[in-house]
This record gives sequence, C-alpha cells and structure tokens, in this order.
Amino acid sequence: MDINSWLVEVVADQVAVALSHAAILEESTRARNLLMEQNVALDLARREAETAIHARNDFLAVMNHEMRTPMHAIIALSSLLQETELTPEQRLMVETILKSSNLLATLINDVLDLSRLEDGSLQLDLGTFNLYAVFREVLKLIKPIASIKKLHVSLSLAPDLPEYAIGDEKRLMQTILNVVGNAVKFSKEGSVSITAFVAKRETLRDSRALEFLPVPSDNHFYLRVQVKDSGCGISPQDIPKLFTKFAQNQSTATRNPGGCGLGLAICKRFVNLMEGHIWIESEGLGKGCTATFIVKLGVPERMNESKLPYMPKMPTNYGQTALSGLKVLVMDENGSSRTVTKELLVHLGCDVMTVGSSDECLRLVSHEHKVVLMDVCVPGTDSHRITSRIHEKFAKHNERPLIVALTGNTDKSMKENCMRIGMDGLILKPVSLDKMKTVLSDLLEHRVLFEAL
Repeated sequence: MDINSWLVEVVADQVAVALSHAAILEESTRARNLLMEQNVALDLARREAETAIHARNDFLAVMNHEMRTPMHAIIALSSLLQETELTPEQRLMVETILKSSNLLATLINDVLDLSRLEDGSLQLDLGTFNLYAVFREVLKLIKPIASIKKLHVSLSLAPDLPEYAIGDEKRLMQTILNVVGNAVKFSKEGSVSITAFVAKRETLRDSRALEFLPVPSDNHFYLRVQVKDSGCGISPQDIPKLFTKFAQNQSTATRNPGGCGLGLAICKRFVNLMEGHIWIESEGLGKGCTATFIVKLGVPERMNESKLPYMPKMPTNYGQTALSGLKVLVMDENGSSRTVTKELLVHLGCDVMTVGSSDECLRLVSHEHKVVLMDVCVPGTDSHRITSRIHEKFAKHNERPLIVALTGNTDKSMKENCMRIGMDGLILKPVSLDKMKTVLSDLLEHRVLFEAL
C-alpha cells in the first residue's frame, strides 16, 4: 500500500470517528433538550396540580361553611322547638327533622373528609377518651332508628376491654356508627349485634389482607369490632365493591336503591389511618352480613384511669343555667343565621345584642359584654382586625370579652388559626341548644380558673 492510500484510509477513519462523535453529540443534545422540555412540562403540571388542590380545598372550605349555615338554622330551631309544648305527633315530626338534619350534617362531613383523605391532608386527632362511652353513644344514636323498624340491637363489651384508650375518638365513633348504621339500614327485621374485644395476637393476621401487618406492643392494643345483622345479605362477588364511593351493583341495589354512599369508603380510609383492617362477610342474599374491623389504639400511661367509673350524661335543665343574664354581642352578616343564634342564646337566658358588620361590632362592644360571638368563614384579615382591635380596646385581660368564633369550617387548622389571632374559642355549626350551652359554659369556667391562678 502506498502512502497516499494509507493517508486516505487514515483520514477516512478519522472522518468516520468524527461523524460518529457528531451523531452521538447530536443525539445527546436532542435527549438533553427533550429531558429539559419534559422537566418544564412536569414542573408546569405539578404547579397546576398544586393550584387545583388549593382551589379545591378553598372551595370545599367555603362550601362547607355555606352548607352548614342553613343546617345551623334547621338544627338550632328544631332543638328550640323541642323545648316547647308539643303534641305527640308534633314531637315525632320535630325529632325526625333533627335526626334527618344530623344525618345530612354527617354527609357534609363525609364529603370533606373524603377529599382530605384522598389528598393525604387529613390527620388523626389523638387523645385519651372513654372507649365504653363511645359504644354507649353509638347505641343511643342508633336505637331510635332501629326501634322504628322493630330491630333488636345488642351491645357486648368484653371484660378485658380497657375503658380508656388513646386514639381519634371522633373518627372511631364515626366508623362504628357507619358500620352499625349500615346493618340497621339493610335489615328489615330481626337483630343487629355489636361485639367489641381486644384482638388476640393469633387472630390479627388475615390472609385476605397481606398489607395489614400488626405489631403487638405493651403501649397499644388492637380493638376488634364485629357487627352482625340478620338483613338481606350480599353476594360474595359484590363485597369488594362495597368499599368504593357510591357503590352500586345488583346486590346493593337489592339492599337499597340509593347504593352505599360514602359510608364504607370513609370507614375503610379511617381504619387504614388507624393502622387497621376492615372486611365484610356474607353467605349470600337473604343470609345477613357480618362487618368486622380492627384498629390500633394506645394504652394510657396512667392505667388507673382505665378504672374510672363511667358517668352517664345528666339530662340538661335549661331552666337553671349559669348563662342567665350573660351579656353577649353576636356579629353575623347573615341575617337569618344571626336571628337563629340570638334565639338560642335568649333561650339560655342571655342578654343578646346583634350586629351585622365588623365596624358596628367594634363601635358597640363594651365592658358589659362578656362574650363576642363572631361568625367567620375563614380567619382572614377582617377577623384578625376585629380581634386585634378588641384586644387593643380592653387593656386588662379580665375586662375584655371572650371572643368566640362561630363557623362551619371543619378544617383542623381553623381552630389553630383562630387561637393564633387571639380568639378564645370556637363553636362549630350547626349548633344545638345543648351544644351552645356546653361550649359557652366551658369557656367561661376556663376563664374563671385562669384568672384565679
């Protein structure tokens, strides 16, 4: 091979290598540009998703408040009507209105809770509570509905079940109430039995739920609740569908034309939050159902607390109340809601003044007022301004009226925000006569104890 041929081959090889490097560089540049475009698109999608979540949460917060405001009027006026002289037929109608209103208020809570559960923003509110009292309260709420259908409802609490536990009392009660309510709803005759006991270690594992991994410990126990009914049952193949939102299939249609609503879907998510497991068993249509769930609860440090006797709630006597003569200033832009709140307070013996604006509230509030009840949707600028101005107007703490928010916003941060801007308490709509009395009495008692220190 002569030198010219050799040079041509060398140059050709170099050109080939250069072309290969160029192709690789071009492909690399193209891949980098594509990755940058995808990153920009992903970042845009993320920001749009965050904006959508914030918009949805703001919408739900406002709608929750707006839906609870008319519910406040219905429940408050119905509870006032109960205190009047009524014929048996009228009393039955008022009680039906109250029960239906409370069910609707629960549905409003379910919608908001489901939204929070799906986006992961709902957290358990842990505290020590009387476990026996939770079951007794469920029984008290469900028995009037069961008696209309002539269903026998029984409750059995195992002797080894701790009386006190640590957990989210509200969510646990809502779960039990939904499961028992379903049993009553789908049973035309017969009975519904509720059994609660501490789950033994050997019964915790369930081959149907491999993701459920219970870990026994001295600091907690697993509560097992079983609800058995003699109702119309369900086909085994339809059982998994029961835990989906608004489940509807042949079996559920037979049980109820309205389907399963949000109840069991909410229960499943609550149970998952409580590190538990829920399932339903049935041998088929017409053979009843057994719903079972296991949840993890803490054991109080002071074990002697679990031996405290259960004190039943004494009937309320509105004729003799510590609120008699209490001067209250109510601020609410909604005229009908303002009137309803006033009627509740007047019935409790309070001396009530109402205003429809924040400026009017600031102008009329005086040393004589012991409580300022302020309707708020979100503790924003106006609520902060009114609260700050009231604090400025009364130099001494014991001369300042209690500032209490009245709201339909169930967001957990709502109370924290109200406390942060200087309010003393919060009352959640809808408000019954008993609820108004209890909250105000507790706030006033707390102030007396605080000033005595």
